[in-house]
Amino acid sequence: MKTLTTAAFGLTFALAPFASAHAQSLADLEKAAAGKPPVTWYESSPSEQIDKVLAAFQRKYPSVKVRHTRLVGGNELAVRGVQEMQARGYTGDLLTGGADHISQLKGRGYLEGVNWAQFGVPKAYAPSPEMVATTASIYVALWNSRKVTDAESPKTWEDVLNPKWTNRVGSWVRAASFAQLAATVGPDSAKRSLERFIKLKPMLFKSTFPLAQAVGSGEVDMGIGFYHSTLPPINAGAPIKMRALDVVPMHMIYSGVSKSARNPEGAKLLMTWLTTNEGALAYEDATGRGNPLVTATKTAKFIAGKKTSEWPPEKSDELGALNEYYNKMLEAVGSAR
Repeated sequence: MKTLTTAAFGLTFALAPFASAHAQSLADLEKAAAGKPPVTWYESSPSEQIDKVLAAFQRKYPSVKVRHTRLVGGNELAVRGVQEMQARGYTGDLLTGGADHISQLKGRGYLEGVNWAQFGVPKAYAPSPEMVATTASIYVALWNSRKVTDAESPKTWEDVLNPKWTNRVGSWVRAASFAQLAATVGPDSAKRSLERFIKLKPMLFKSTFPLAQAVGSGEVDMGIGFYHSTLPPINAGAPIKMRALDVVPMHMIYSGVSKSARNPEGAKLLMTWLTTNEGALAYEDATGRGNPLVTATKTAKFIAGKKTSEWPPEKSDELGALNEYYNKMLEAVGSAR
């Protein structure tokens, strides 16, 4: 089990030396990719968001075309990838999803192993040659600022579990925040926290987006949601504030290049670009999800100095078992909205 701090990510590198040292490698990728079909990118964001990301990418690499295919939910990524590889021998060129689903594809031998260092990707980004961290989903506490003062708002997980929030708190129907928290505090301690959370009788939501909207409307006073799904109502003027707690559960999101990709060079180029300041900021500006490994992102600044908690990719099976167990506990609260 792995606990990380933003300081421990090894984030103080400078990107410029990487760019100059590996310019020829990237130039070779661009040249080879330009003569091939568009890169097919399987990813979960709405296409209108990714269109903005690709516009920024193609300003830098205009000869490399990309076609985005939205796959909502990580299970769809893994299932479709396996089905297509078995049926026709190839799937999307660049695959982006959670550690568990990318690990499933890696375990079947469907992802290409790449020496990412030759393209300037820092070692901290690549837990294995088959996967590179390109963004993340960060859990936050959010509250309605008209109903909850800053002084009353939760600052720690102990604050979240205070009985004063009974019938006043909202939650995603999945207990994934507690499962990731278990990487730091241990499964038994996380289970006890979840049991205390259930006693608050949280209102459950099928997605963290309607959860954030419910906090903004005052339907619930406080919630545990995602940073990126809380941003839209805040930007629209809703009376919402949010905070990273004393331990920040998170899901690092990885990308991998599929074997037998139709344009592997283009996929490698796009993935490398997503790890740079330019690419990471373009992706975060469009989707709200930022890469905490890139210090220039708002996400990295938001959690700076906080301890983060997540299970490493090689522990995906253990995380999956915890998720299933904790989810069943939370489901007992009632139907999700």
